[in-house]
Amino acid sequence: MAAMVNRFNVQAAVQTVCEVAEQQFIKFDTAIILADRSNLLVHLSPSPVVARVATTTGTVRQGDTWLKREIAIASHLAIACAPVIPSSTVITLRLYHHNGLVLTFWEFVQELADPAEPTAVGRALRDCHSALIDFDDDLPIFDALSESEQIFAQLSSQGVFSPADAEMLQQANASIKTQFQQLQLPMQPIHGDSNFSNVLNTTQGVLWADWEDTFIAPIFWDLACLIAPSRVFGEHVEQADAALKSYGINIDTQVLDIFIEARAFQTILWNYVMGQQHPESWKRFEGRLQWFRQRQG
Repeated sequence: MAAMVNRFNVQAAVQTVCEVAEQQFIKFDTAIILADRSNLLVHLSPSPVVARVATTTGTVRQGDTWLKREIAIASHLAIACAPVIPSSTVITLRLYHHNGLVLTFWEFVQELADPAEPTAVGRALRDCHSALIDFDDDLPIFDALSESEQIFAQLSSQGVFSPADAEMLQQANASIKTQFQQLQLPMQPIHGDSNFSNVLNTTQGVLWADWEDTFIAPIFWDLACLIAPSRVFGEHVEQADAALKSYGINIDTQVLDIFIEARAFQTILWNYVMGQQHPESWKRFEGRLQWFRQRQG
Protein backbone atom coordinates (compact mmCIF):
# COMPACT_ATOMS: atom_id res chain seq x y z
CA MET A 1 0.00 0.00 0.00
CA ALA A 2 1.24 3.47 -0.84
CA ALA A 3 2.39 5.53 2.10
CA MET A 4 0.47 8.72 2.80
CA VAL A 5 3.05 10.39 5.00
CA ASN A 6 6.82 10.61 5.07
CA ARG A 7 8.63 8.99 7.94
CA PHE A 8 10.51 11.32 10.21
CA ASN A 9 13.69 10.74 12.18
CA VAL A 10 12.97 10.80 15.91
CA GLN A 11 16.53 11.59 16.90
CA ALA A 12 16.65 14.45 14.42
CA ALA A 13 13.43 15.80 15.96
CA VAL A 14 14.94 15.56 19.45
CA GLN A 15 18.02 17.39 18.20
CA THR A 16 15.75 20.11 16.85
CA VAL A 17 14.14 20.44 20.29
CA CYS A 18 17.57 20.79 21.91
CA GLU A 19 18.69 23.41 19.41
CA VAL A 20 15.57 25.55 19.94
CA ALA A 21 15.86 25.16 23.72
CA GLU A 22 19.48 26.32 23.64
CA GLN A 23 18.58 29.27 21.41
CA GLN A 24 15.91 30.26 23.96
CA PHE A 25 18.32 29.83 26.89
CA ILE A 26 16.41 26.98 28.53
CA LYS A 27 18.73 25.23 30.95
CA PHE A 28 18.51 21.43 30.77
CA ASP A 29 20.72 18.38 31.13
CA THR A 30 18.82 15.66 29.28
CA ALA A 31 16.14 15.45 26.60
CA ILE A 32 13.78 12.65 27.64
CA ILE A 33 11.19 11.32 25.19
CA LEU A 34 7.85 11.10 26.99
CA ALA A 35 5.72 10.02 24.04
CA ASP A 36 6.11 9.34 20.34
CA ARG A 37 2.80 9.04 18.55
CA SER A 38 1.14 11.63 16.32
CA ASN A 39 3.36 14.19 18.09
CA LEU A 40 6.69 13.85 19.84
CA LEU A 41 6.85 14.97 23.49
CA VAL A 42 10.28 15.71 24.97
CA HIS A 43 10.97 16.70 28.57
CA LEU A 44 13.95 19.04 28.88
CA SER A 45 14.98 17.66 32.26
CA PRO A 46 15.38 18.94 34.91
CA SER A 47 13.64 22.11 33.72
CA PRO A 48 9.82 22.17 34.00
CA VAL A 49 9.49 22.32 30.21
CA VAL A 50 8.08 19.82 27.71
CA ALA A 51 8.52 20.40 23.98
CA ARG A 52 5.81 19.16 21.66
CA VAL A 53 6.85 18.55 18.07
CA ALA A 54 4.28 18.21 15.29
CA THR A 55 5.70 15.08 13.66
CA THR A 56 3.19 12.70 12.02
CA THR A 57 0.35 15.20 12.38
CA GLY A 58 2.50 17.85 10.78
CA THR A 59 2.98 15.71 7.67
CA VAL A 60 -0.80 15.52 7.13
CA ARG A 61 -1.94 19.02 8.01
CA GLN A 62 -0.82 22.04 6.04
CA GLY A 63 0.39 25.20 7.73
CA ASP A 64 0.28 25.76 11.47
CA THR A 65 -3.20 27.16 12.11
CA TRP A 66 -4.24 24.23 14.28
CA LEU A 67 -1.21 24.75 16.53
CA LYS A 68 -1.88 28.46 16.96
CA ARG A 69 -5.44 27.49 17.83
CA GLU A 70 -4.19 25.04 20.45
CA ILE A 71 -2.14 27.72 22.19
CA ALA A 72 -5.12 30.08 22.27
CA ILE A 73 -7.46 27.39 23.60
CA ALA A 74 -5.03 26.14 26.26
CA SER A 75 -4.33 29.69 27.42
CA HIS A 76 -8.05 30.43 27.70
CA LEU A 77 -8.63 27.25 29.72
CA ALA A 78 -5.66 27.89 32.01
CA ILE A 79 -6.92 31.41 32.79
CA ALA A 80 -10.31 29.88 33.60
CA CYS A 81 -8.58 27.45 35.99
CA ALA A 82 -9.86 24.49 33.98
CA PRO A 83 -8.12 21.13 34.54
CA VAL A 84 -5.56 21.36 31.72
CA ILE A 85 -1.81 21.28 31.22
CA PRO A 86 -0.80 24.92 30.64
CA SER A 87 1.76 26.34 28.27
CA SER A 88 5.26 26.81 29.65
CA THR A 89 6.03 30.06 31.42
CA VAL A 90 9.78 29.52 30.99
CA ILE A 91 9.73 30.31 27.26
CA THR A 92 7.82 32.92 25.25
CA LEU A 93 4.37 31.64 24.29
CA ARG A 94 4.40 31.15 20.50
CA LEU A 95 5.16 28.63 17.78
CA TYR A 96 8.78 27.79 17.04
CA HIS A 97 9.78 26.78 13.50
CA HIS A 98 13.13 25.03 13.11
CA ASN A 99 14.57 22.45 10.71
CA GLY A 100 11.20 22.11 8.99
CA LEU A 101 9.40 21.22 12.24
CA VAL A 102 6.98 23.20 14.41
CA LEU A 103 7.38 23.17 18.20
CA THR A 104 5.33 24.34 21.15
CA PHE A 105 6.39 24.30 24.81
CA TRP A 106 4.33 23.17 27.79
CA GLU A 107 4.60 22.91 31.55
CA PHE A 108 6.02 19.61 32.78
CA VAL A 109 3.65 17.81 35.15
CA GLN A 110 4.57 14.77 37.21
CA GLU A 111 2.41 11.80 36.32
CA LEU A 112 1.33 9.32 38.98
CA ALA A 113 1.76 5.58 38.52
CA ASP A 114 -1.98 4.88 38.63
CA PRO A 115 -4.17 5.91 35.69
CA ALA A 116 -6.73 8.64 36.16
CA GLU A 117 -9.95 7.59 37.86
CA PRO A 118 -12.68 7.39 35.19
CA THR A 119 -15.09 9.43 37.29
CA ALA A 120 -12.51 12.21 37.58
CA VAL A 121 -11.91 12.04 33.82
CA GLY A 122 -15.58 12.63 33.02
CA ARG A 123 -15.92 15.48 35.51
CA ALA A 124 -12.74 17.15 34.25
CA LEU A 125 -13.99 16.98 30.67
CA ARG A 126 -17.24 18.67 31.65
CA ASP A 127 -15.31 21.37 33.51
CA CYS A 128 -13.31 22.00 30.34
CA HIS A 129 -16.48 22.20 28.26
CA SER A 130 -17.94 24.72 30.70
CA ALA A 131 -14.81 26.86 30.45
CA LEU A 132 -14.87 26.69 26.64
CA ILE A 133 -18.38 28.09 26.24
CA ASP A 134 -17.19 31.70 26.26
CA PHE A 135 -14.15 31.14 24.01
CA ASP A 136 -14.92 33.60 21.22
CA ASP A 137 -12.00 33.26 18.78
CA ASP A 138 -12.76 31.81 15.37
CA LEU A 139 -12.94 28.01 15.30
CA PRO A 140 -13.82 25.63 12.45
CA ILE A 141 -17.17 23.86 12.59
CA PHE A 142 -17.07 20.05 12.58
CA ASP A 143 -13.47 20.22 11.38
CA ALA A 144 -12.94 16.51 12.08
CA LEU A 145 -15.51 15.59 9.43
CA SER A 146 -14.05 17.73 6.65
CA GLU A 147 -10.50 16.62 7.45
CA SER A 148 -11.58 12.97 7.52
CA GLU A 149 -13.19 13.30 4.11
CA GLN A 150 -9.98 14.74 2.68
CA ILE A 151 -7.86 11.95 4.15
CA PHE A 152 -10.35 9.32 3.01
CA ALA A 153 -10.31 10.65 -0.55
CA GLN A 154 -6.51 10.54 -0.61
CA LEU A 155 -6.28 7.04 0.84
CA SER A 156 -8.97 5.77 -1.51
CA SER A 157 -7.11 7.19 -4.52
CA GLN A 158 -4.03 5.29 -3.34
CA GLY A 159 -5.94 2.01 -3.25
CA VAL A 160 -5.69 1.60 0.51
CA PHE A 161 -9.24 0.19 0.68
CA SER A 162 -10.78 -2.49 -1.49
CA PRO A 163 -13.56 -1.17 -3.77
CA ALA A 164 -16.16 -2.80 -1.51
CA ASP A 165 -14.68 -1.31 1.67
CA ALA A 166 -14.27 2.11 0.06
CA GLU A 167 -17.92 2.12 -0.99
CA MET A 168 -19.01 0.92 2.46
CA LEU A 169 -17.06 3.69 4.23
CA GLN A 170 -18.27 6.30 1.76
CA GLN A 171 -21.88 5.32 2.42
CA ALA A 172 -21.29 5.32 6.17
CA ASN A 173 -19.84 8.83 6.02
CA ALA A 174 -22.73 10.10 3.89
CA SER A 175 -25.22 8.65 6.37
CA ILE A 176 -23.40 10.23 9.30
CA LYS A 177 -23.47 13.69 7.68
CA THR A 178 -27.18 13.39 6.90
CA GLN A 179 -28.02 12.37 10.46
CA PHE A 180 -25.92 15.18 11.92
CA GLN A 181 -27.83 17.70 9.81
CA GLN A 182 -31.16 16.25 10.92
CA LEU A 183 -30.25 16.28 14.63
CA GLN A 184 -29.51 20.02 14.79
CA LEU A 185 -27.93 19.73 18.23
CA PRO A 186 -26.51 22.67 20.22
CA MET A 187 -22.85 23.26 19.46
CA GLN A 188 -19.90 24.80 21.27
CA PRO A 189 -16.09 24.57 21.32
CA ILE A 190 -15.01 21.04 22.28
CA HIS A 191 -11.75 19.15 22.75
CA GLY A 192 -12.04 17.17 19.52
CA ASP A 193 -9.83 14.22 20.55
CA SER A 194 -10.91 13.49 24.12
CA ASN A 195 -9.69 9.92 24.48
CA PHE A 196 -8.04 8.49 27.57
CA SER A 197 -4.54 8.96 26.15
CA ASN A 198 -5.02 12.74 26.31
CA VAL A 199 -5.88 12.95 30.00
CA LEU A 200 -3.19 12.53 32.66
CA ASN A 201 -3.29 11.62 36.33
CA THR A 202 -0.79 14.02 37.88
CA THR A 203 0.31 15.36 41.23
CA GLN A 204 -1.81 18.41 40.32
CA GLY A 205 -4.90 16.32 39.65
CA VAL A 206 -6.51 14.96 36.49
CA LEU A 207 -5.51 17.22 33.58
CA TRP A 208 -6.54 17.26 29.93
CA ALA A 209 -3.95 17.92 27.22
CA ASP A 210 -3.64 18.06 23.42
CA TRP A 211 -6.06 20.78 22.27
CA GLU A 212 -4.87 20.90 18.65
CA ASP A 213 -8.10 19.32 17.35
CA THR A 214 -10.50 21.78 19.00
CA PHE A 215 -13.48 22.77 16.86
CA ILE A 216 -17.16 23.64 17.22
CA ALA A 217 -19.55 20.69 17.48
CA PRO A 218 -22.05 19.10 19.86
CA ILE A 219 -20.46 17.83 23.08
CA PHE A 220 -21.56 14.37 21.91
CA TRP A 221 -18.43 14.29 19.75
CA ASP A 222 -16.17 14.43 22.81
CA LEU A 223 -18.28 11.89 24.67
CA ALA A 224 -18.00 9.56 21.69
CA CYS A 225 -14.22 10.01 21.66
CA LEU A 226 -14.21 8.98 25.30
CA ILE A 227 -16.04 5.69 24.82
CA ALA A 228 -15.67 4.71 21.14
CA PRO A 229 -12.77 2.25 21.70
CA SER A 230 -14.85 0.39 24.28
CA ARG A 231 -17.69 0.02 21.77
CA VAL A 232 -15.50 -0.93 18.80
CA PHE A 233 -13.00 -3.21 20.53
CA GLY A 234 -14.87 -4.14 23.69
CA GLU A 235 -11.97 -2.96 25.83
CA HIS A 236 -12.08 -1.07 29.13
CA VAL A 237 -15.87 -0.94 28.96
CA GLU A 238 -16.39 -0.28 32.68
CA GLN A 239 -13.80 2.49 32.63
CA ALA A 240 -15.46 4.17 29.66
CA ASP A 241 -18.97 3.84 31.07
CA ALA A 242 -17.88 5.30 34.41
CA ALA A 243 -16.30 8.32 32.71
CA LEU A 244 -19.40 8.84 30.59
CA LYS A 245 -21.71 8.59 33.60
CA SER A 246 -19.62 10.98 35.67
CA TYR A 247 -19.90 13.63 32.94
CA GLY A 248 -23.25 14.17 34.58
CA ILE A 249 -25.91 14.61 31.92
CA ASN A 250 -28.71 12.48 30.52
CA ILE A 251 -27.48 11.02 27.24
CA ASP A 252 -29.51 9.80 24.29
CA THR A 253 -27.70 6.55 23.47
CA GLN A 254 -29.02 6.45 19.90
CA VAL A 255 -27.65 9.90 19.20
CA LEU A 256 -24.36 9.00 20.86
CA ASP A 257 -24.14 5.90 18.66
CA ILE A 258 -24.10 8.10 15.53
CA PHE A 259 -21.17 10.05 16.95
CA ILE A 260 -19.35 6.83 17.84
CA GLU A 261 -19.59 5.79 14.19
CA ALA A 262 -18.30 9.20 13.09
CA ARG A 263 -15.40 8.91 15.50
CA ALA A 264 -14.62 5.40 14.25
CA PHE A 265 -14.58 6.71 10.67
CA GLN A 266 -12.08 9.37 11.67
CA THR A 267 -9.81 7.07 13.66
CA ILE A 268 -9.64 4.29 11.09
CA LEU A 269 -8.06 6.83 8.73
CA TRP A 270 -5.59 8.05 11.33
CA ASN A 271 -4.75 4.43 12.20
CA TYR A 272 -3.55 4.05 8.63
CA VAL A 273 -1.61 7.32 8.75
CA MET A 274 -0.02 6.36 12.08
CA GLY A 275 0.79 2.91 10.76
CA GLN A 276 3.40 4.42 8.44
CA GLN A 277 5.48 5.33 11.49
CA HIS A 278 4.07 2.97 14.13
CA PRO A 279 3.24 -0.51 12.77
CA GLU A 280 1.21 -1.40 15.88
CA SER A 281 -1.51 0.90 14.52
CA TRP A 282 -2.26 -1.63 11.76
CA LYS A 283 -4.06 -3.87 14.25
CA ARG A 284 -6.37 -1.00 15.21
CA PHE A 285 -6.89 -0.17 11.54
CA GLU A 286 -7.95 -3.73 10.73
CA GLY A 287 -10.12 -3.94 13.85
CA ARG A 288 -12.05 -0.80 13.03
CA LEU A 289 -12.43 -1.85 9.41
CA GLN A 290 -13.93 -5.16 10.52
CA TRP A 291 -16.26 -3.31 12.91
CA PHE A 292 -17.57 -1.24 10.02
CA ARG A 293 -18.06 -4.34 7.87
CA GLN A 294 -20.13 -5.99 10.59
CA ARG A 295 -22.04 -2.79 11.35
CA GLN A 296 -22.92 -2.15 7.71
CA GLY A 297 -23.98 -5.74 7.21
